[in-house]
Order: sequence, then C-alpha cells, then structure tokens
Amino acid sequence: MYHVESWDELKQAIKELKGDLSSPKEIWFRGQGNAQHTLLPSLFRDSKNVDKEESIFRLYKQISQKLSPNRMSDWETLFDMQHYYAPTRLIDWTENLGISLFFAVNYADPKVDAALYLLDPLKLNSEYTSKQRIPVIPDDSDGIDYIENYIQKKPYPPKYPIAIRPNFISDRMVAQRGAFTIHGDDLSPIEELCDTAIKKIVISTKAFPDIQEFLEYANINEYTVFPDMSGVSQYIRRKLLD
Repeated sequence: MYHVESWDELKQAIKELKGDLSSPKEIWFRGQGNAQHTLLPSLFRDSKNVDKEESIFRLYKQISQKLSPNRMSDWETLFDMQHYYAPTRLIDWTENLGISLFFAVNYADPKVDAALYLLDPLKLNSEYTSKQRIPVIPDDSDGIDYIENYIQKKPYPPKYPIAIRPNFISDRMVAQRGAFTIHGDDLSPIEELCDTAIKKIVISTKAFPDIQEFLEYANINEYTVFPDMSGVSQYIRRKLLD
C-alpha cells in the first residue's frame, strides 16, 4: 500500500502499481473519500441484509417496473438498483482515472485521507474464478446468471468476486465509464479476499488541492459525471453558492 502527499507522488505510485499488475493496460479504478473504509458491496455492509437479497430485488423490480418499463433482463434491474443506491452485491469501478479521483476527493472530509484502488479485472477473473475474460452483461454473460447463481446458489454458492462490464443502459454509465465487480457470498472485503489483483493508494489531504485543480482542467465535475438534472444542480451549487 502506498501513501502519497502530492499529485506527483500519486502519478508515480499509479505508474509503479500498474507495473505490479498482470494486465497494466486493463486497469479499473475506484476512489473512496475515506481511506479507512473497506471495499464491501452495500448489501454486505450489514450482514442481516444478505438474507433479504431476493426480497429486496423482487420488491424493487415490482415497484419500479412502471417507472422503468424498458429493462430487458434481471441484470439491467440489478444495475438500475445500484444506480439508485438500493442495496446490491455490486461495487462500482471505472476505466477513467479522473472519474475515480472525482469520487475520492469531491465528497471527502477535507480532514480525512482518501483512497484510490487499482483493480486488474483480468487477473481477478482468471486467478480467482477461472474466467479468462471480462463478461459483458447481459449480452455475453459467459454463463453467469444473477438469479440462478447468486439467489438460488446453483450449481453451488459463489465465493469470489467477478469483474463484469455492463451494457451502457444509462447516461451516467457512459459518462463514468462504469464497470462492476459482482461479489460472491464471502463477506470479506475484496482487497483482503483477492489481494493479488487489487492495489491501494492512500491519498493524503495535502494532495486534495492539486487533484481538484487537475479535475478542473480536465473538465471533470458534477455535470460531466452526472449528466442529468441532479448533476446540473450540484454543479451550479458548487460554482455559485458554496
């Protein structure tokens, strides 16, 4: 694990850690505003929720059908749930470093160090689940079925996370270059369970101003990350009111 205190140190750490991973050209990123928080899907943050997964999914699907009638599969429903912060066994990742840094520093407590995670999705899949590629869900799911595998536990309960790419079904997914890991039934944080495929950088609060300056130059802000009215409102508030 690296600890960096400047933009230059962050760039160097990313360069070195990418070299430690098997597939440096296929790296996913995740930024978190508190370096002390582990990487757990929202469903797993309270173990009591795990037994309610099927009920949560089916109730969401039933109630939201009228609002989002064009979903074509259970996977699209699951991605929709993640989009609207319902509890799922998914964790969000991005192929875009700038997007991950936006989430690391823009919603962080300015007195608390943030974190940047680097994931080698090909290594995760090949080393821990014997999948030699990254399935594109739902069109090329490589035999992965949400209900059968994760709800019904057939042919056996899954243990390890799998890196998956979604079909881009929302403007936010497109803007954020989104990807996911879908987690098995082991409630351990992914950085502990699959430590050879993931690296962590702790970002000191001292580096926040330089990172925010980079995001400003790169035009990565609330509006470009959330290309909807919610993003517009957040962008106007920060630019003119905060």
